[in-house]
Parts: sequence; C-alpha cells; structure tokens
Amino acid sequence: MTTSPLLPLPVLPFTPLPVPVSPSFEETKKEARAILLAGAELPLPAAVQRHQERVLDGLYNALASTGEGQRLYVLEKAGPIPRVKIGRSNDPWKRIRHHVSEMNSHQYGLIDAHVTDPVDDRLSISRAEVAAHVGMGRRYQRITREEFRDADFVIATMWAYVSVQRHQPHTDDE
Repeated sequence: MTTSPLLPLPVLPFTPLPVPVSPSFEETKKEARAILLAGAELPLPAAVQRHQERVLDGLYNALASTGEGQRLYVLEKAGPIPRVKIGRSNDPWKRIRHHVSEMNSHQYGLIDAHVTDPVDDRLSISRAEVAAHVGMGRRYQRITREEFRDADFVIATMWAYVSVQRHQPHTDDE
C-alpha cells in the first residue's frame, strides 16, 4: 500500500510554548540586595545594574508625570552598611543619578527610590526636609545628616510624604 501525497497528515495537538516571565520588582530587589550585602566587587554585577536601571526607569516615569519643583527624595542603598538617604533637590533626576554613580564607585547599589510631590516654596521644602530627618533620627542611627543606618525604606518614604504634606503651602481654595 502506498501513501498518496494528497492525503492529509495527522494533526498534532498544539501546545503553546511557555512565555518567559520577567522577575517581579520585589524579586530583583531581593537579589540585588543580597549581592550587595555579601560584598559585591567592582564593577557591580549585572543583576544589580539591571535592578538599578529598573528603579531609575520607574523614577523617571514618576517625575515625568508630576511636573517640576523642589522635592524630597528617598533612596535605599545596599552595600557594606545598608542605609536610607532623604534629600531634596529642584532637579531630583540629575541629583539621584549623581548619587547612583557615586555610590556604585563605593560598592553600594540603589535598591529603591521615591520622590514626593513638588513644592514650589523653598522654605517649605527646607522645613519638610528637616522634619523628615528629625523623624528618622528618632528611630534610626544617623550616618550623616541625611543618611540613616539600617533604616526601613517604607518608613523613610512615609516621613518624607508626611513632612511635605505638613509643610506644603495651602491656598484658600483647599
């Protein structure tokens, strides 16, 4: 018996290939933190650099959607001595990128970042920064005026947010 080329071939069941899933932000954050706490060599490993770029991409998007003005920023840094920094800037994108390049040269990496809403009044943002530093200083050991050893990023973010809201100038419409 011969097979005719016109006979249909049997149809095999279709099994879709699995779609590769990117690791979540929390997974890359955990991996980068573990690498840095273990004492990463220079240049920083690719996993740490990829996570930093992910943090910076999110930060860029947040800044692009909320306008310009003085802001508080919170940075979580991992390395030989983990720390959280609260600072202020009228150009937080430029300032934070400067911090990242500086911290990378000292075997630290950016784990997370947050910026507050803009504040137009320079005195108000200065007062908010001081209030956030005082609040964090009550709970965590200071490394510098703006940095706190082994501090919790979420608590630092909360202090920055509350301090800005408390010192934000209000209009009569509000």
